[in-house]
Amino acid sequence: MIPPPRTRRQRRQDALHRLEHDTDAWVATADDVTGGPYLVPLSFLWDGATLLIATPAASRTGRNLQATGQVRLGIGATRDVVVIDATAQALTVAEITEEVGDAFAARTGFDPRELTATYRYFRVRPQRVQAWREVNELDDRDLMRDGRWLPPDDEDRHTATQVDATQRPGGASYELRPIGWVESPLTDRDAAPKQGDEGAPAARIVFRPELREAAANLRVGDEVLVITWLHQGRRDVLSVHPRGDQSRPLQGVFTTRSPDRPNPIGLHPVTIAAVEDHAITVHPLEAIDQTPVLDVKPALRIPGER
Repeated sequence: MIPPPRTRRQRRQDALHRLEHDTDAWVATADDVTGGPYLVPLSFLWDGATLLIATPAASRTGRNLQATGQVRLGIGATRDVVVIDATAQALTVAEITEEVGDAFAARTGFDPRELTATYRYFRVRPQRVQAWREVNELDDRDLMRDGRWLPPDDEDRHTATQVDATQRPGGASYELRPIGWVESPLTDRDAAPKQGDEGAPAARIVFRPELREAAANLRVGDEVLVITWLHQGRRDVLSVHPRGDQSRPLQGVFTTRSPDRPNPIGLHPVTIAAVEDHAITVHPLEAIDQTPVLDVKPALRIPGER
């Protein structure tokens, strides 16, 4: 009996789990002149955004990757597969930091730095990710397109969030429209750092296409405030044990940074590390993957520089 299809959210979680825990993939490349395909199994290291593979520079796979910069990977069994179309960037052994080289060796069981053959590492950046198990998941198998994760099917990023203010005298209803969303290796709220300065990674903020002009003057090195809607926060919580520490007495949420609060708004001071046409990379950001972004504002400086 074929099980019911998974939601896109669940398939993405399963795909990320496979990337984080699997070691080997089928790697398909093509000759840049004849188009002849070539398929080999290779080990990989996943860093949360890209895969790292290694092969001799003179091998057929190495030559194809250096010539075309294109690759397709298949991970998992045929009835539980993740297929990745990606770009590949060649890196020499000398361009790999000791930390990354050690992590690759620990994950894959071999260390190209110690081999006599002239090896090349390749940084593989996914552009399209698909995942399916049975035929009932084929129609909705895309999880990423053009290097961007698709929104969960049970959550529309572009749907306005209604903020109910009708209970005050003369109250009205206000509307918040997300300007984009977070792309982060953090996927589990409970496992994420509670604050950015407690080990949070870099993350991308992807802007809605029609709002790109609003981000035109953001620059690398800028210190900004990212305002998010903590979509997994509970809105019925009024008091918490700070930082989830049951030994600390209950406090009203307005005296804490808890994500559970009547309006679960997050405020994150970050620094811009990279700027793209439609996105920025910031660090450190503790917001989990797919968190809606409400606004980006410059951090206040001394009065003469405002």
